[in-house]
Amino acid sequence: MNAIPDRAHLIHAELVAALRRRCAAEHTAARLLRQVADESLHHALGYASIYDYAEQALDLSVRQARGLMQIGGMLPSLPALDAAFAAGAISWTKARELIRVITPETDAAWVDAAIENTSRALEVMVSKSQVGEAPRALKDDPRGSARTRFVVEMEASDAAMLRDALALLRTQAGLHGVEMDEGAALAAMAQRVIFDADGDSAPIAERYRVIVTRCASCGDEHAAGSEISETVEAQATCDAEVVDLRAGPNHGHLTRTIPPAIRRAVLHRDGTRCAVAGCRCRLWLDVHHLRSRAAGGAHDEENLVTLCPLHHRRVHDGLLALETVRDPRGRAGLQARHADGRVEVRWRG
Repeated sequence: MNAIPDRAHLIHAELVAALRRRCAAEHTAARLLRQVADESLHHALGYASIYDYAEQALDLSVRQARGLMQIGGMLPSLPALDAAFAAGAISWTKARELIRVITPETDAAWVDAAIENTSRALEVMVSKSQVGEAPRALKDDPRGSARTRFVVEMEASDAAMLRDALALLRTQAGLHGVEMDEGAALAAMAQRVIFDADGDSAPIAERYRVIVTRCASCGDEHAAGSEISETVEAQATCDAEVVDLRAGPNHGHLTRTIPPAIRRAVLHRDGTRCAVAGCRCRLWLDVHHLRSRAAGGAHDEENLVTLCPLHHRRVHDGLLALETVRDPRGRAGLQARHADGRVEVRWRG
């Protein structure tokens, strides 16, 4: 009578143990693959890129390889995630979701949420969170998602061309292959297409125009358009044109978050290109406040720096720290501290 239930529990226990061993193996793979990438060991094995090595030698897709390398690069600073992943308590797909928002301060809380929730529920929780936020129960979070998934099917040859274009963007921005948000990169490519179509002669103009509206019934003021993340909002308020469409004497009035003369001076000082070391981008540049206006930062040249869209996004995501430094001779430079520990300086003059 009890033979079938007993057998079911036995097979279930074996299956759970097998999947835990698989997760633990994925943890090891993430660390080792990141090590191969960081030390360029794939060259010694005869492969031109880490993705060629992953596809041909390890039978991993580019997406799988990129996800594992991203996870492997962050594990040393996330002890709770490292331990849970190594023990097989969470899979690499859950770990891949977590690294979108997790920080050392929220490490333990997000790992607990990953263990307690399904992969789909965790994906929704992450999509409604910003970097550094603690997880929220879905029933307690009324916010819409500021991120969306965009899936497209194409010919293999077209996909190869797209990967080449993304690799070019990555090289121009001086970003490590696993650092680049491909969604942001695709948006940057789309901006270039729009610029070429418009024939605009000033691709360094402000990319954001914030339109403020007031609800006639409740008086609430808000920015029109689709849901945007706090990261994008912070980028926009750094360097934007603001059009006031509220009823009154200022209706239609346009102001700029940074005075035009100061903006031009900063762009000229930085050579009309992104000021982060190794980045050659000159298109759709933003001027960023090193010390935010909310924290008392002013519109003076010393507090402003020119950034490309990709590096600007990383700053507001908390994945890139910038500060002005000086050498013994007093020459100024911009120090960039990346999430993977790299510290680079671009000197002026």
